Amino acid sequence: GNNDTFPLWFNQEVDGVRTDVRIMNSSYLDGEWYVDEMRCRANDAEGIKGSLAAWQDFLVDEFESAKNEFAATADRNVLAARGVRQLTSEENAFFNEFISNAKASATDGIITNITKALPETVITQALEDIKQAHPLLSAIDFTNTNAAIKWVLNDKGTQSATWNELNTPIVTGLEGAIDVIDMVFAKLTAYMLVTNDMLDLGPAFVESYVRATIAEALANGLEAAIVDGDGLKKPVGMTRDFTKSLNPSTGYPRKTAVPVTDFGVDTFAGILNTLSTTRLNNKRDVASVILVVNPADYFTRVMSATTILTPSGEYKNNVFPFPTQVIRSTAVPAGHAVMGIAKNYFMGLGTSKGGKLEYSDDYKFLEDLRTYKIKLYGNGRAVDINSFVYLDISAVAPVLPTVATIDKTPAASAAKA
Repeated sequence: GNNDTFPLWFNQEVDGVRTDVRIMNSSYLDGEWYVDEMRCRANDAEGIKGSLAAWQDFLVDEFESAKNEFAATADRNVLAARGVRQLTSEENAFFNEFISNAKASATDGIITNITKALPETVITQALEDIKQAHPLLSAIDFTNTNAAIKWVLNDKGTQSATWNELNTPIVTGLEGAIDVIDMVFAKLTAYMLVTNDMLDLGPAFVESYVRATIAEALANGLEAAIVDGDGLKKPVGMTRDFTKSLNPSTGYPRKTAVPVTDFGVDTFAGILNTLSTTRLNNKRDVASVILVVNPADYFTRVMSATTILTPSGEYKNNVFPFPTQVIRSTAVPAGHAVMGIAKNYFMGLGTSKGGKLEYSDDYKFLEDLRTYKIKLYGNGRAVDINSFVYLDISAVAPVLPTVATIDKTPAASAAKA
């Protein structure tokens, strides 16, 4: 502080400028002698006892704040090392508000004092949690949405630009046709049992519990709808023909299953020809496909039909003539499978912005147990009817090795000659 303090002292002591102002150098305040000096009168300025007390209080507050921040950072590092997810400021605010209002009395089974919707980051993390265990959700086009959406598709498929000289009038325009699909959101409800003791554990624990509940609901409800949903207040599954009329009782009918007896080149060629053709008979490239099959059918039919014994004596499974990811799902009807372009299935999912949670005390087994409902809103369907092919694999046969005998004896060679 010498560079900024000594010139001021010179102005006061030598030039007599503003002798009624007391100059204090904060870097000296750690010395008891300087504090005592500041309490005494100097020139025309009184001692600064009150200011020193305020300064000391400020230093104490700063120290406490730094200490608490250091402790909180250390705690976060420890929890992160233990695998506990750290909350964002928005998540902390939401769950603290939820805990506060959940402990307070509410009427009509609804807590309405929560001013924010469940943060998108919680849903996003829940999706990430289950994608590893449910590869189908990783493969499709899964989007976290928070509002009703419109799906805009190009009805004409890929169109070409026109080559010509500069300054030549444009004679060929892109042909019209944009198809707009309203994605009316359906509701997926998850039930969450919460005790007052759980609320006392704080926002990080409650967020972890809520996220696990959401993940379980997504895992159990979404995959079944994505694969075989009938479109009645739920997504339209890959197996369903949404070009047909929607039956108010049974929803969209299943597609006509294409019978296959093997997964050879000719079989794949026919399926890929369908997948590469849009609903308007335009062509698109297919780089890879997914094969979604019931676990029981995979182990009893698909595995034996796609496993070979290599010359080295090792078995190699999931051998297909085209890049194919096999996904086992209990949602696929027995004796059937679905093959298609994974990213051509869109699934949007989000939470309500209504700012309220519903609860019920009807199913409490302990005095402080309460059942909450978390509502997730979303919908999904394929880009077009040809994005997925429904297969009948009930007659798929195991791969039988073919043995060819080659006679390389001199007599055989002479006979050929």
